[in-house]
Amino acid sequence: MSGARGTLPRPTRARIGVATLLAVLAGAGIGMALAREPGTQRADPGGPRVGLRSGAVRLPLPAGWVPLDRHSSLPGLHDATAVLGAYTMVALDLRPPEDASLLPAALRAASGGTLPEPRLDHLGGRPIWRYEIAGTRERTGVVAMALPTTGGVVTIACQIDAGSAATARYDCGEAMNALRLEGASELAPAPEAAGRIALPGIVAMLNGERRSGRRALRAATSPGGRGDAARRIAMAYRSAVERLRPVAAGEARRLVAAFAGLARRHLRLAAHSRRRDPIAAERAGAAIEHGERRLQRLLVAFSSRPQAGSAVPRGPGGARARLSRAPGARAPAPARPARSPGS
Repeated sequence: MSGARGTLPRPTRARIGVATLLAVLAGAGIGMALAREPGTQRADPGGPRVGLRSGAVRLPLPAGWVPLDRHSSLPGLHDATAVLGAYTMVALDLRPPEDASLLPAALRAASGGTLPEPRLDHLGGRPIWRYEIAGTRERTGVVAMALPTTGGVVTIACQIDAGSAATARYDCGEAMNALRLEGASELAPAPEAAGRIALPGIVAMLNGERRSGRRALRAATSPGGRGDAARRIAMAYRSAVERLRPVAAGEARRLVAAFAGLARRHLRLAAHSRRRDPIAAERAGAAIEHGERRLQRLLVAFSSRPQAGSAVPRGPGGARARLSRAPGARAPAPARPARSPGS
């Protein structure tokens, strides 16, 4: 690990045996708990090993590390679990992706919105992104390592104090090396990784709104009803834009643009339906169907070809990010009523 393992002395700290502790990550959406590590604890004469567990992620703490039973005080990581590592304060976090950098959005904000370019490391047999973020005071900062997985993004961050980033890199590397995934798979860190994790859930929600909205569009018997149904689908596409845009980079931006375009086309369909313009409504419906075919091709290409060695993120029930079948969008408004003679 960048030579740190061979140059840093291992500190002498008494191992501390503790009971099972709970430290839920407030507001992170995915809880992380402290628990005894089964099996290995009996072989450890210094007391029970303590580990972090959340969903598919399990982290046996290295010997001598001390869980602090509180949240982290590191900038931008106040929802993370705090642990005292061999040399530094360590923050351990698991949450859905919030930023294309793979770091929590609050950590980006705490850095002034500008992050250094990530460095690609390989730890524990996995590729990860490593950031070294300068602090507000001289010779301080944070080393942050991000591992994208099909179950969320794991962030391990370590405090840089007194200008030594080597000790922070060492502790973060120790934690990342010990990390285990159960029921999830790592993804290669890339500009599109955050979007790949988020996309299946976004598309699943969009599909539900789209199916019900299309049924309502077909069943509506009034211009106002058709306009309301089309507007409802437009809002579903707009919601997809708002959820994907913060984590979109690289090829994922094309999906944001496609979602936004379909939101606009459904709004046009709503307007034409309300105006009882059947020709314009028919054209708007055809444009929607064309746009959705293009979106489907983008989804297939984006979610089927992740980086080499990566798994494919899936949505609820193991589904990939695909548009589901739904009634067509061509539901023209009724023709204008014929004028009465002499009118």
